[in-house]
Amino acid sequence: MRRSTLPRTAVLAVLAAIATCLLFIPAIATASPLQTTALWLAHPPTTSTPQQVTATAEQAGIHTLFVKAAEGSTLEPGYTPTLVSSLAGQGISVCAWTFVYGQHPAAEAAAAETAVADGAKCLVVDAEEHYDGRYGAAQAFVRALRHKLGAGFPIGLAGEALIALHPKFPYSVFLGPGGFDVDMPQLYWRDFNMTPSAAFAAAIPANALYGRPIAPVGQLFGGVTSEEVGSFLAEAHIWSPISGFSLFDLEEAQPAELAALLAEPVPAIARTFTFPAVSPGADGDEVVWAQEHLNGAGARLPVGGFYGAQTAKAVARFQGRHHLKADGILGPSTWRTLLKVRPRIPSWAKAPPQSAR
Repeated sequence: MRRSTLPRTAVLAVLAAIATCLLFIPAIATASPLQTTALWLAHPPTTSTPQQVTATAEQAGIHTLFVKAAEGSTLEPGYTPTLVSSLAGQGISVCAWTFVYGQHPAAEAAAAETAVADGAKCLVVDAEEHYDGRYGAAQAFVRALRHKLGAGFPIGLAGEALIALHPKFPYSVFLGPGGFDVDMPQLYWRDFNMTPSAAFAAAIPANALYGRPIAPVGQLFGGVTSEEVGSFLAEAHIWSPISGFSLFDLEEAQPAELAALLAEPVPAIARTFTFPAVSPGADGDEVVWAQEHLNGAGARLPVGGFYGAQTAKAVARFQGRHHLKADGILGPSTWRTLLKVRPRIPSWAKAPPQSAR
C-alpha cells in the first residue's frame, strides 16, 4: 500500500467530500465488515478527533474505516484502544490494517492480534511483493493468525491485483482453505496504465479462481480524476462476484477530484466473467492452485507450480472423468468443475514451489 506524504490536516475535508459523493452511490449488501463500502486511513487520525471523523462519515452512512495499526511487527502509536472504542461507541466499525513483509511472520501475526485486541472488528493484511516466494512464511503467518483470532474472525488480503504479473506470490496460501475470508485486490488503475474498467476486466477473472468474495481497493492518490473514481465505483457495483469496495487513501485525495460524483450513476448491465485459460508451459500460483485441486481429486502431482506434461495428463484424466473435452488445458469449464474439489494443501515449511524460487 502506498505511504502518504501529504499533511494529515486535509483528511477531514477530503472525508467530507467523499461522504457527500457516496450519498449517491447505491449500498452494497454486506455479509461482513469487509464486504461493505469503506475508507482507508493511512495513519490513525491525529489532527482531527474521533468525534469529528465519525460525524463526517455518518453524513454518508459510512460505518467502516480501515485504520493503519502496524507496519510489520511495529504497532502504530496512534492506533489505541481509546481511538477504537471512541469510534465504535459512535457506530463506526474499525478494521485494523497491517503491512507485512514475511521476514518475521510470528511477530507480524502478534502485532495484528494486538490490533484486533484493541477492539477492531476485522483485519486487513496488506501483503505485496515482499511476500514473493515466501510460501512458508505465508503459511506460518496465516496459521498463527487463525490460531490467535479463530476461524470466524473476518480477515481480508489486500494484495497485488494482476495475478499473472506476480507468479511467485502465495495467493493460494492467503486465500486457500483456512486462510483469509475476502480477497481485496489493490486495483490501482493508474499504476497499470489502464482505465478503471480495463483494470477490473484484467483483474477480476483471475482473482475469482480463489473462490473468495472480492472487495477491490480503489485509489484516491496519484492525481486521479473524479471521472476515474466514479468509473471505479460504478464498475464495483456491476461486476460479479464483487461484494464491497474501499478507497485508499484519504490523505492524498483532493476534494475537487470528486466533484463529478455528485451526479447519480447511470444504471448499467451487470458484468460477468469467465475463468482465464491456463495452458501447458505456464507457471505460477494459478498452477499451484490447480495442482492442489487435482491432487484433491486423486492425482499424485508434485506441487511445483509448473504446468508440464505430468500436470497436463492429470488435467486430461480429470476432464475425461467429468465428461469434459480432454485437451489438457485448464479452460473455464474445467476450472468450474475442478474448483468444486477440496484442494490437498502441502506444507511449505521447507521450501516454496519451484515456480516461486
